[in-house]
Amino acid sequence: MSILHNPYKGDYDHAPEMDKRGRFRDRFFYKGDIYVLPFDETEKKKTYFPCVLYGVGMFAALLVQGLINQTSSRTLWVVLPYFIQFLPVLFFLIGIVEYLGATPRMTRQQYDKGVGRMHFCGVAVIVLAAISALCEVIYLILRRGQYDVRLELIYLALHLPVIIIACLFARYYNKYFSGISVESGK
Repeated sequence: MSILHNPYKGDYDHAPEMDKRGRFRDRFFYKGDIYVLPFDETEKKKTYFPCVLYGVGMFAALLVQGLINQTSSRTLWVVLPYFIQFLPVLFFLIGIVEYLGATPRMTRQQYDKGVGRMHFCGVAVIVLAAISALCEVIYLILRRGQYDVRLELIYLALHLPVIIIACLFARYYNKYFSGISVESGK
């Protein structure tokens, strides 16, 4: 097993061809699975804006959550899950950019880096926000009386918008992307 794993290595093949000058050239072609969206190009363009809104909404909700200067933000095991939440949100935004360049008939690589990444990152945001809220609750129990209750509860409540926006994206995903069909090319 090699250190670098390429999950798409079996999706491409090549065949030698002779060009006009008599030299052999490799012609590469895709032979892997094709992911077909349940709508055409014009409908696909209508899905860009809502995806961008969900991504920017999650990012903005996280930023607002970070603007609260509560006592628990000085505790590593509370603030680390908060910061880690930014990773799937940023990957979600990268997935949107990848999705913009894809066609309604996507290769496995386009699907994984676009729609699949958005789906996975939406779920990851929900899980990480729940873990961050749980760490905050544990902090509230362990350090009872050593903090400003109002700020801590506001910070705890601001986990909800992040989770709600991610859940709304999950509903949107189920409505528009769950009908993706896979055409086997092998």
